[in-house]
Amino acid sequence: MPSLAQRYAPFLRVGAAVERSTLVTHADLLLTQVNSLVCENAMKWALIHPVPGEGEASYRFADADAIVDFAAEHGMRMRGHTLVWHQQVPEWVFRASGGGMASKAEVLGRMQRHIQALLSRYRGMVSCWDVVNEALSDGPQTWRADSGWYRTAGSDDDGDGIPDYIVRAFQYAREADPSARLFYNDYGIEAGAKRERAYALAKTLKERGLIDGVGIQGHWSIHAPDEGVVRSAIERFSSLGLAVEITELDLSVFGWGDISSFDTLPPALERVQASRYGALFRVFRELAEAGKLQAVTFWGIADDQTWLDNFPVKGRKDWPLLFDVMHRPKPAFWSVARW
Repeated sequence: MPSLAQRYAPFLRVGAAVERSTLVTHADLLLTQVNSLVCENAMKWALIHPVPGEGEASYRFADADAIVDFAAEHGMRMRGHTLVWHQQVPEWVFRASGGGMASKAEVLGRMQRHIQALLSRYRGMVSCWDVVNEALSDGPQTWRADSGWYRTAGSDDDGDGIPDYIVRAFQYAREADPSARLFYNDYGIEAGAKRERAYALAKTLKERGLIDGVGIQGHWSIHAPDEGVVRSAIERFSSLGLAVEITELDLSVFGWGDISSFDTLPPALERVQASRYGALFRVFRELAEAGKLQAVTFWGIADDQTWLDNFPVKGRKDWPLLFDVMHRPKPAFWSVARW
């Protein structure tokens, strides 16, 4: 079986999202197929900094440390994910010490100290960070209003058109580790109004020297989006002079809104999935050769461990990756590995 990391070395990095347990249960695939890792959950605020306080006792570094050490031991790049996100963040971050909603200054102070703690600890080991994740709305409004960050620190006091918490997050990250490459990461930014909002955000941050790249998540399906749409998005963000990565790639066999289920993956859908992966990676190779795409990271490595088994339909089996539940290569793998 060929190694994707080796096959794609002339083009781009190939990565996978992992948990600490994955380093053991999926070591066979990780050590042969990828040369970049990212923590699926271990660096998210609720897991790495679950209780108030700034000292070591307030953090839970063990799982993230294990993943970072594994990457270093095996010569893999390490991505950091994620510093500021509206989910998996403890409620205490937005609460005043005496009760009620915390002030903007309190929230930004907590954010700054959290970012400083993580980037200082992993300086030289984590080369790039998803600083802000999913700050843009899916609807007609620009910003995600259901975010605790937006509610408490989302005013635009400097008048640059961006909620202050976003700018501050990038400023704090730049100060904490000037050598790290800083990304904005989001889903659904490959087309439409949301793509243009992401472009405008990245452009402003780029002009201020605060951002180095854009992460297009890639939680797609075997039905959409078309590879031409993906190509256009990569070229659009790359035109800013920013690095572009596909950061969370998986192709569900179910279309959005489809609530059907199967006991096993139907061969017809498996063939469609292989064709879609093949088409996407043809685009990725071409754009990588042109210097417009730097990495593709899968959100997982094999179908026995995927977040899509519980989203959007809890408990429904999905098969979105290149390796099956027994860690055997699927037709999708061969469509990516052979050209």
